[in-house]
Amino acid sequence: MTMKSDSEIITYFGNTRNLKKSTLDSYRIYIKEYATYNDMTMVELLDEAEREEEEGKRWKYRSLRKRLLGFRAYLYEKHAYTTAKSRFSKLLAFYRHFEIEIHPLPPISNKNIDDVVISFKDLPDKEIIKKALKISAPLMRSIILFMSSSGCARMETLNLTVGDFITATEVYHKSDDIYEALKRMKDNQTIVPLFYLRRQKTNKYYYTCCSPEATVEIINYLLSENRYLQPDSPLFKISGQEFIKKFRAINNQLGLGKVGYSSRFRSHMMRKFHASQLRESGLDMDTIDALQGRSKTQVRKSYFFDNPENIRSEYIKHMDCLTINLDVNSIDIKSPEYIELENEHKDYRQHVENIEDDLKYIKSRLMAEEAK
Repeated sequence: MTMKSDSEIITYFGNTRNLKKSTLDSYRIYIKEYATYNDMTMVELLDEAEREEEEGKRWKYRSLRKRLLGFRAYLYEKHAYTTAKSRFSKLLAFYRHFEIEIHPLPPISNKNIDDVVISFKDLPDKEIIKKALKISAPLMRSIILFMSSSGCARMETLNLTVGDFITATEVYHKSDDIYEALKRMKDNQTIVPLFYLRRQKTNKYYYTCCSPEATVEIINYLLSENRYLQPDSPLFKISGQEFIKKFRAINNQLGLGKVGYSSRFRSHMMRKFHASQLRESGLDMDTIDALQGRSKTQVRKSYFFDNPENIRSEYIKHMDCLTINLDVNSIDIKSPEYIELENEHKDYRQHVENIEDDLKYIKSRLMAEEAK
């Protein structure tokens, strides 16, 4: 290997595969875990595998086989079944990317693996989320309210840009300028954005919304940020690793413990909270699936398309179940069409006022001329 550090080789891997930063960050976590387990760097591990392959060692005697089997057992002991399986497959993909030969490994039985089933009582409720908000800084308050009310997964949340947010709220501000748009929306507590996103796990494009209180928190957070906002700026300025640490810190501070192998208060639980609350409120599963970007069957995908305004309308009817602090029943949520008419009326009134001011000025000039 010509590269000397793990950071360098992982960056090279990400660039050649055109991976998003958030995806590459997760690879960094998994590779570091594997390297730490073996008490070696990933560069050393790749060199070892390549050297033994060139020496012509039979697969069953290679160090790589022994390391992979040991690490796989470690993963299944430490993590939930799906997490362990995902991390191990990513490790294999990393080795294969550098053309390291890997023969089939002995199959692993999942019969003795105690994979925890999450029940409704395990989910954080509104009171827990309120407590989490009280001990969180503006960034995490924005993230928690956004994820719990939109159902967005971690990857989609971290990949959101300021431009995505401005586009999702455009019917409420009618401005191409980021700061002007934020200024116009700052005092509006009835905004329900409509996001058009790509679910990375399924490569499916979908629409979803977030609550007015999440929108208010995001706007306040952006306006308090000491950075120059551009369309491609991340909406939430936080790395994947820091994101996980923040959720874990909140969980520990609230003393919520674990559900199986994972913290009770974590980002994926926000997605589960979203789906469960909407189902409890009577929203149909098709709309919930649409809001969470879940794939349709091939027939539904070919013949049925989601009307974005219908999705927003249905969301507004049920969003009280997702609202943590505000009483949405006392808020007049206006449709985008109504907002558009209001904006047109404001523009018209402003135009009339400008004409009236011009007429007053002309009249005063004429009177001044007549007085001479």
